Order: sequence, then C-alpha cells, then structure tokens
Amino acid sequence: MTIKTGNRPMQMHLTALCLLLAIAQPGIASDSDSHSHSHSHSHNDHQQTRYSTQENSDLAQENSDLAQRDHASDGEATTISAAMAARNGISTEIAGPGKIERHLQVYGRLELPPDQRVALRARFAGLVKSVRARVGQSVDKGEVLAVVESNDSLKDYAVVAPISGIIQSRQTSVGEISGNTPLFTVVDTRRLWATLQVFSSQRFEVKPGLPVHVIHNNHRHDSHIESIAPADQGEPYVIARVMLDNANGDMAPGDLVSAEIDAEIVSSPLVIKTRAIQQLDGRPVVFIQEGERYYARALEPGRTDGVHTEVLSGLDAGDRYVVDNSYLIKADIEKSAASHEH
Repeated sequence: MTIKTGNRPMQMHLTALCLLLAIAQPGIASDSDSHSHSHSHSHNDHQQTRYSTQENSDLAQENSDLAQRDHASDGEATTISAAMAARNGISTEIAGPGKIERHLQVYGRLELPPDQRVALRARFAGLVKSVRARVGQSVDKGEVLAVVESNDSLKDYAVVAPISGIIQSRQTSVGEISGNTPLFTVVDTRRLWATLQVFSSQRFEVKPGLPVHVIHNNHRHDSHIESIAPADQGEPYVIARVMLDNANGDMAPGDLVSAEIDAEIVSSPLVIKTRAIQQLDGRPVVFIQEGERYYARALEPGRTDGVHTEVLSGLDAGDRYVVDNSYLIKADIEKSAASHEH
C-alpha cells in the first residue's frame, strides 16, 4: 500500500521491516540452539573416544603384564623325556595327607644281646685231636668246630656250634688238653641292641613301644623301644634298648649311634618328602610334573621331621611332584635362564 502524503510511505516501509525481523528472530534462536546441541554431541563423542582409548590402553597393559607372567613361568620350566628322566633317576610322587613326627634326640652305642654271644667249652677234659674252625669264619648252628678225645672214656666227641654266627676268638689248637678255658667264642651279629641314654628331661615322654629312628654312618634304621631300664652305677639317665636288624653286617658292637624317638605323631592334610624341596631364586619350591614338562611351584612349608614336610600353601593334594634328583631339574632351569639373559 502506498500513501502519498508527506513522509509516511517511508515510515510504513520501516515498520514493515521491523515486523519481519521480529517474526524471523525465533528462527535465528532455533539455529543457535541447534548449533549448541550439535556442539554438545561433538563434545560427548570426543569424551567417549577418549575413554575408549584409555580402556584399550589399560587392556593392552594388562595383556602385557599377563604375557610377562607367562614368560616368567616358562622361564622356570623345562622339558625332559620319560626316557631321560628314568636314566637320571628322576622319580615322582603324589602330594597328599601324611604324618609329621616330633622327635626327641638321644645318643648311645651298639651292643650285642647276651644270648647272641657264647663262650664254647669242651664237655669233658681231653686231647684236642682236630680243629675245624678259624677266627672270622661263619658257622651254622650244629656245625662241628673241633674233635676232642675224652680222658675218661678215651672216646672222641665233637664240639659243635651252639648258635649260628662268626668265630670271634679261638683259644685251642691240635694237641692241647681242653679244660675250663673256652675253646671258641661264637657271636651272632645279625641283630644288635642300640642302648640309648634317655635323660631326666626326656624321660616322661619315653616309653616302650615308641617308634625310633637310629642313625648309624648316615644310614637310618627304623625300629621301636623294646625296654627301659636304669643304667649301671647310678648314672643320671635310663637305658632305652632298641633291637636293630643287621643282616647286611654294616654295624658292629661298640659303634656310636644317634637316634630320634617319635614322642608325638601329628596328622596333616598335605605333606611331601623333604628331600623334594629346592631353593630357587631364594624361595622354597618343588617341581611339578605334567607329562614331560617340569615347572617350579613356590610353596610355604610348615612343620617338618626331616623326612616329611607339611605344606601350608602353594601345592594341592593330587599334584605330582619330583622327589628324587630334583636338583637336576633346578640346574636345567637355571642354565636355561642364564642363556636367556645373555
């Protein structure tokens, strides 16, 4: 519309323009909000990307740590064929429940039981016509040792071994006249007594029947207490007598011995042989067998009696572990670790 009176047409145009701008203003605000919303989305996407990158970094670090642990584990393992293990005397056992013994340490010596030493005399005085035994000879019970002619009957009779054993001494020769002097002394050393000194501080814990481990020349002989009796001439101890098998002849009367008396036997849910434990990197370990693979397993040992050791942690019942010659596996692992370091 155009009105031709003075300046009014110009004023009408300005008014219309202002109205148009006012109408258009909400649209401008909407564009601004849209830009703000878009910026917010962009910021959130950036945050999510940053968090995702951090999570991936943490996961990568965790995988790296796991790989390092696996590598360390592989560094304490070795592979040995069954044939090689057998040739080197590597033996295994299954870990499981067992007993730990509390010992009393005592000392003593070996003696010959009285009924295993016989001084053999002639039944009748007479001429010794033959001697068939020499010192150190082993003889059987009933074996003829000499022949004597009786002075009374002038008949020959045999002097026979009353027990099986060894001729310890001979005090006669052919042509001599037998009398009250023993002709032979025969001893049977296939069994010996260990006479152990038990002092007052130990006496209340020691009684007949208790198991005993006698150590002689680094060999262990297992038996039990047969009897307890006072010592001669008022010594401040009692004598515990223990019978030992000496079929191999490695012991002799007069030898000194030590012994461990089992004063208490304690059951444990998990024990292993003490000789299986090795020190690796300053910690006690045993070597676990899985097929032909052997690897170190750190453990926490508990009570021990020298033969068996209680396991508090680090091992499970049913694990197969190396008992004999485990030091060979340790040496192989250490050698392998040294070669990797170079």
